[in-house]
Amino acid sequence: MALDATLTAAAPEKVTTRFAGASHRIEPGSVVPVLLQVKGPRMLTGTEADRGVTVDLVARRAHTIPAMDEDGAEPDLVDQTSVTLKQRPLISRGFLTFLILASIVAVWAAIFLLGLVQVFKGDPMTKSAPTSYFPASLTDPSGGASPSASPSPGAAGTTPAADQTTAPPGSTPKTGLLPPGVGGEIDGVVTAASNHAPVGRITVAAWRMGATGPVQVSSAATQSDGSYALAGLFPTTYWLEFTADGYAPVWYPGKPAGKIETTVATPQGSDQVMLTAAGGLSVGAQAKLDGTNVVVQGKPATISGRIDAGDTTQTPKVTVTATMVDGGGKSTRPHVVTTDKKGDYKLTGLTAPGTYELAFSAPGYQVTTQTETVDGGEDRLEPTMLLGAQNGTLTGTVTDGTNPLGGVTVSTTVAGKEVSVVTPTVGAVGTFTLDGLPTPGTYVITYAAKDHGTTTRIVAIAPGGSGNGDAVMTNGTGSVSGHLDDVHGHGLGGATVTVGGVSGQPPTTTTLTSGDVGAFTIVGLAAPGNYTLTFTADGYQPVTVPVTLATDAPVTAIHATVVNPQVSLYGEVRAPNGSAVQGATVVLTDGVQTWQTTSTGAGGNLPAAISGTGGYYFPAVDPGVYNVTVSADGYRQVTTRIDLTAVTSDPPSVQQGLQLAAVS
Repeated sequence: MALDATLTAAAPEKVTTRFAGASHRIEPGSVVPVLLQVKGPRMLTGTEADRGVTVDLVARRAHTIPAMDEDGAEPDLVDQTSVTLKQRPLISRGFLTFLILASIVAVWAAIFLLGLVQVFKGDPMTKSAPTSYFPASLTDPSGGASPSASPSPGAAGTTPAADQTTAPPGSTPKTGLLPPGVGGEIDGVVTAASNHAPVGRITVAAWRMGATGPVQVSSAATQSDGSYALAGLFPTTYWLEFTADGYAPVWYPGKPAGKIETTVATPQGSDQVMLTAAGGLSVGAQAKLDGTNVVVQGKPATISGRIDAGDTTQTPKVTVTATMVDGGGKSTRPHVVTTDKKGDYKLTGLTAPGTYELAFSAPGYQVTTQTETVDGGEDRLEPTMLLGAQNGTLTGTVTDGTNPLGGVTVSTTVAGKEVSVVTPTVGAVGTFTLDGLPTPGTYVITYAAKDHGTTTRIVAIAPGGSGNGDAVMTNGTGSVSGHLDDVHGHGLGGATVTVGGVSGQPPTTTTLTSGDVGAFTIVGLAAPGNYTLTFTADGYQPVTVPVTLATDAPVTAIHATVVNPQVSLYGEVRAPNGSAVQGATVVLTDGVQTWQTTSTGAGGNLPAAISGTGGYYFPAVDPGVYNVTVSADGYRQVTTRIDLTAVTSDPPSVQQGLQLAAVS
């Protein structure tokens, strides 16, 4: 059936929606594309933002028959779907990373250039003690200068004063990190337990044992290849902590524990002070610990979304299977769920991080797959998945009620193009098959044959299924279509079209009120035959046109025109002295038909323009020239002529005052 549909959209705060036409007429078997524009505030940086919008549809039948009480307030169709606006930030992660790396390179280049300038300033070379020779503090507990503060003979600078409390610039620090090339370094790679793939963005913190407990001294983050490096470490023992959202924290080689012991080591003949503790990583000066690799465990992930099964009245149950495709050689059990009544699904407890192949299957639909990657603890919302149904078939047999009919053209429309087949006249007479019909879908099937006219059927085909197109064609069945206009050539909608010349209840229809306003179609008329079409509309004169149906030729489209709308005549009857006369007889005639009324008192069923007594009213007469005669006891009869063919008011009406003559 034809529907008048209205679309509305509900969006989150700060998100605006606009339809390119929110109301549409949807004819049977047609597809109406609608553009929905969704706008939301875009982020400067960060991750993608999914903004969901709910779209509601309310539709009512476009053509109703008031006499059958089909114009109720309840809608004929209510449906809902959703769309998701995926917004990327204005500055992508790759570009932001590029800016950070470029800044780092620029800083290092400036430092290097500044260092070269300082080295090549042209100052004369002098012999001096290196700054690393001096301790962190030069103050002696007794108040005098520390003996180690005195530079060696020939060293640059002067002997520090007794109250000097700061070390020379460049002296070795006692806290924090050492300069590059002086301290130790720990390198390694972080991988996931689920798929053995490298994991980026894991925070690696180095802890050492302090006087009151573990103290964090350095931190870094893993790169996209899972690698990390902690440099500038003092010679001592360290414990590494690996943390990130969505991952369980990991300590390597274990949590800090045990007692600090001081030992003296002499690697390669140089004295080095080493601090060791039970279970930690021992790092020496300028030493590098490679291969400190760690495996992290991701928290379970979730994937959810919605299935769109297409044009079907019943949402099928879709089986969603998630299979891990990068399990690192391990055999993982697939996760299987079924969609609910709305088509929603949710896969929980997925091993993460990992890459999954999602397979969507339902009876009558093609299996659809997609691949998604989830991070540890991620709750991922997928876009709506549109299932592709298998093509369907329409089969049937056309008969005349008893015997099969050959030579019948059976046609329908697919994607705006007509497809048809002709029933055979020998062999399997009257049978037909239409293959390759997209499903699910509802099709308008037209049957046409010589001497039998045309008839139509509406057949719904389930996803990947077949429809029954059996039809019975009465000898000479035909149809009539056309257009109803007013005198200005404009289509007139809402008019009732009644077929005359048929036995029993005459078929009726209503002209379209939207789209091709004024158009109409009536089917199922026996041919050959002679009929009449009567068009009636409120405020217009009825018009009737003849129609002849033949068995071997289609009927030319009917074009009917209704004449000017009917008019109303009202006024007041007054005596010669101007007073209103009540009870006077007023007769209106065009020479063929006569109407009669009586002037009444005030407050009767009269137009608002008549305020006093003596009013009369003819509510609806055809345009034309009329004689109006008024008579009353004690007065002479008065007749006047009035032309009602050029009334321009809306609604069409005219006021005529009548004055009786005095009795002689």
